[in-house]
Amino acid sequence: MPPRKKNTKSNRRGTPAARKPQPPTGVSSGTTSPPGVAPAGNVPVGLTRAAKVPPGLVPTGPASMAPKAQGISVRTRDTKPAEPPAAAEAPPDPAEKSDDLPSWAAKAVEELLTPTYWLDPGEQGEPFSATIRFSGQRSGVTGRPQPGDTFSVDETVEGIVPGSGPVAITAEVRGVNQGEWTVTARPVGRVGSRPYRGYPVGGENQADAPRVPWPRHVAVPADPGAHLHTTRLLRTKVPGVIRFAYATLVSLGVLVGLGLEALLLSHGHYSLLRPMVYSVLAIVAGVIGGKAWYVAVHKGRKFDGWCIQGFVAGAAVVVAAAALAGPGIPAGAYLAAATPALLIGMSIGRPGCFWAGCCTGRPTAARWGIWSSDRRLGCRRAPAQLLEALSALVSGLAVLIVVLVEGLARSGPVAVVGLAVYTLARQAILGLRAEPRVWRYGRPVTAAVAAIALIVGVVLLARG
Repeated sequence: MPPRKKNTKSNRRGTPAARKPQPPTGVSSGTTSPPGVAPAGNVPVGLTRAAKVPPGLVPTGPASMAPKAQGISVRTRDTKPAEPPAAAEAPPDPAEKSDDLPSWAAKAVEELLTPTYWLDPGEQGEPFSATIRFSGQRSGVTGRPQPGDTFSVDETVEGIVPGSGPVAITAEVRGVNQGEWTVTARPVGRVGSRPYRGYPVGGENQADAPRVPWPRHVAVPADPGAHLHTTRLLRTKVPGVIRFAYATLVSLGVLVGLGLEALLLSHGHYSLLRPMVYSVLAIVAGVIGGKAWYVAVHKGRKFDGWCIQGFVAGAAVVVAAAALAGPGIPAGAYLAAATPALLIGMSIGRPGCFWAGCCTGRPTAARWGIWSSDRRLGCRRAPAQLLEALSALVSGLAVLIVVLVEGLARSGPVAVVGLAVYTLARQAILGLRAEPRVWRYGRPVTAAVAAIALIVGVVLLARG
């Protein structure tokens, strides 16, 4: 048999070098270890023995990170325990409200922001709507912002009329933390919406841009940026709105009305006590009726306004009760003294609505319009509040002149005529208001009642 050839290939177990015992994975096979690596010894696979650290030093590397991750304190060279970092003071939670306050009161004392964007409506075209995106960040925030440190809201308004001059869109941002804020605003395009731009604040159009909307002194800011501070509702700044104007003028109107009534009664040599007490009660009832009417109209969702219809209804109940019980003087004389006082007092208080941003007129591009705001949309509007104040003043002065000429005893029918004329004029002015009708038959019914009262008053005057 021929000799077998020597097989030079390695067997399935590998080369002789491969068949030697190999050290565990991750552990050095030499007798010495590189600096920072522990010798193998009997350490399990995948782990290294921790190197000895001289006393007073903090170990480094992965092993030193484990105690910190578990919250275990580590001693430093000076052997003093490491103090945990001071926790940052958490910002106040805007959602927290006092359990002792009702929702409307908590809303009144809550801190908020009122940023404003000035828009150029152009000169031609149909009325359009606009959406402005307000975004802001609280100044001085370090690290990751907390809830309430940033916001982004979209404010959409409708009925913007081209050719009406500068338009101010104001947002009411709640649920933010107190402090200084940097706020930006930009238009948001909608599908099918008309393009618009911010009001000119510089460049070539600066000389052509009226800085103050006629005829009111409401300045358009030259800087589009805004740095605002949170504040309460009654201290917020809205273009065209004068805070506390409503309360001030209404209070002044009440005082002037009561003073005028007392002068007329004294001039007619009548007793003052009982008639004045009834008048004060009528005012109180009118205030309650005005608030209740407003809340009922808005189905309990709003509490920040009044309705003149409710005021008249509440006062009328007390006046009717006084007529039945006897106010201490003839009913005609009491009505003749109270009517001009009521109408002239209303002519003083009604402009407070104009400066407070309530009962506003419709936006218009007409030259007789006056720039005013409903606290969201500031633009040129029909001055419905001022026209109503003018009608009350004219009616009150007309009744006052007749009372001074004819005397209180014979001026009762004139008072009825004056009230009816004012009511009819008011129904016509209500057509200029921007707010929608609550009841479609309200104005026709009121106008019909006023017309009947006017006819009755004229008949009584004709009979002498």
